[in-house]
Amino acid sequence: MRALFIALLLAVALPAHADEPRTKIDNIEPLLAEIGRARREVKTLRASFTQERRIKLLATSVKSRGELTFAAPDRLRWDLAPPDDIVYFIGPEGLSYKTKSSSATMPAGGGNIARALADVRALLAGDLGALRERYLLTASRSPNDLEVSGTAKDAKASVRGFTLTLTPNGVVPLRARLTEGAERKGNANANAAAAASSDTIDLIFSNVVTNGPVDSARLKP
Repeated sequence: MRALFIALLLAVALPAHADEPRTKIDNIEPLLAEIGRARREVKTLRASFTQERRIKLLATSVKSRGELTFAAPDRLRWDLAPPDDIVYFIGPEGLSYKTKSSSATMPAGGGNIARALADVRALLAGDLGALRERYLLTASRSPNDLEVSGTAKDAKASVRGFTLTLTPNGVVPLRARLTEGAERKGNANANAAAAASSDTIDLIFSNVVTNGPVDSARLKP
């Protein structure tokens, strides 16, 4: 459950194609405001995705497929197909999951859970500027996409950083990668070793539909 929840929480984007020139955006504030305005028009979002988690310690990877469904302002459903065969729900009541044999909910009342859920919504369909509290944000453009990346301010954060690749208007997610790792020590060699041992979770989105019909009953655990 933790791996998928963190994958939803924040992500670091897949590398751009080598032949796509990228331009760094020095002043990120107008861009965040522009994305925020565009995303306020998104009332629902549905997408298919593939997910691959690479575990360095075990030298292995785990691949999954699924679908996400979002309805503003605060409901998200994340379906993982068999063999995972699990559904996650994010809503005002907290984070829930359901399988054929069990279900549970982590209430949103706790500070850490509440912040995490807010970050999920900000990442996928909300105000990316809200992530500035815990992450140093940067951005760049190519002719075909927009990238927003973040580095955790807290050296003890389990999510070291994120980048999300979006369509040029900042509305539709294209792909993402989450990097998890050990605590940074402030030493360049130690940090390089930690980065080399980090686990990653790649997400690639497809068949994205915005403002289409969504069954509200499916968004509740």
